[in-house]
Formats: sequence, structure tokens, C-alpha cells
Amino acid sequence: MSSIEENLARAVAELQALERAISELQSNIATLRALLNEYEGAISLIEELKKHKDAVKILVPIGGGNFLHAEVKELQDIQVSLGAGVMMKQPLDRGYELMKKRKENIGKAIEIYENRITQYAQRAEELRRLVEALSARLRERQKAESE
Repeated sequence: MSSIEENLARAVAELQALERAISELQSNIATLRALLNEYEGAISLIEELKKHKDAVKILVPIGGGNFLHAEVKELQDIQVSLGAGVMMKQPLDRGYELMKKRKENIGKAIEIYENRITQYAQRAEELRRLVEALSARLRERQKAESE
């Protein structure tokens, strides 16, 4: 295999790896955005509930677009997820701050992934141009050899 063919093979392999990495990052971002939306909803609900001194009637989602009518009578503690199905009881203000911090961290992670995608996309574009140039040189060489 000639050096042009070797360089072409390396460039194509790197380009394919970058495309897989970009796809994986996009998938991770979609997952993080869904989680971010959940945190935004939870934070918004707590903020709204804190405004009321009396019991508050709410709709509780139970899945499949179905809801139960419920009444929040007291708002003192919150069960905060620690991950892996583990919950911890926290005072409302502490739980609220934990959720805001997690939301902030998720936003930062999304930003990091988006920056990485930009970097990978720029490198992928460079590789596409290189692949095109190497392919053209290889075709010219093969054409010259066949004549």
C-alpha cells in the first residue's frame, strides 16, 4: 500500500471515529436536556408551592399522560434522589438548593459536550477535505499508471 493509500485509510478511520463520537455526544446531550427539563419543572413547582401558605391542590403525573388530583398540605421536607434509586430526606430549602446546583451542573455538562462537538466537527471537516484531496491524488496516480 502506498503512502497516499495509508494516509487515506488513516484519515477515513479517524473521520469515522469522530462521527461516532459526535453521535454519542449528541445522544448524551439529548439525555441531559431531558434531565435538565425535569429539574426545571421540579424547581418551578417548589417555587410555586412556597408562595402558598395554605394547602395547594395539584395534579400529579402518574404516567401515560394521566394525572391524579392531590393536595399538598405541608411543605417542610423533600426526598432528594442520590442516584441508583436511593433517596434522602432533606429540609425543603436544602433540597431546593441541591436541585438548583444539579441543574447548574447539568447545564455546564451540556455546554462542555456542545463545545466538544464543535471541535470534533471542525476536525471532521478538515479530514473530509483531506480525504477528498487524497482520493483525487490516488485517482490521478491510478489513471496515469493505466495509461
